[in-house]
Amino acid sequence: MNLNKKGFTLVELLSVIVILSVIVLIATNAVVPMADSAKKQVLAMEANTLVKAAQTLYIKDGASGSKCYSYEDLINSKLIEKDDEAYTGSISIEINEEGNYVYKIWLSNGQYMVNGIKPDVTSDDVEASASNAPTTCSAN
Repeated sequence: MNLNKKGFTLVELLSVIVILSVIVLIATNAVVPMADSAKKQVLAMEANTLVKAAQTLYIKDGASGSKCYSYEDLINSKLIEKDDEAYTGSISIEINEEGNYVYKIWLSNGQYMVNGIKPDVTSDDVEASASNAPTTCSAN
């Protein structure tokens, strides 16, 4: 009698599963930090975009004194289109004695926060925070 045994043994199948598990573990450990870094970079870019929108709104409002704009104010002004419900924050803006714009920005997406810093935000300026950014400059 000729038994034609085709297929894999249990040991071979378990070996393949173990190898694939190790590969997935290594890939996950490499991808998660990159995803966190990308989220920080996105929040930094959003913060810089909001600063430009706030400057435009400040000029429209007469460019005098100190002004505070919330994230919602900038959305309502139609200067930016993104309306992410997870985002909260505000931007204070004024012109100093030398005639330069002075900004401070607070922006949060529920996971990361830009906390009261000046423009040209980079991913290094973004910190992990589950709290929301203040929406009024008086709370800043």
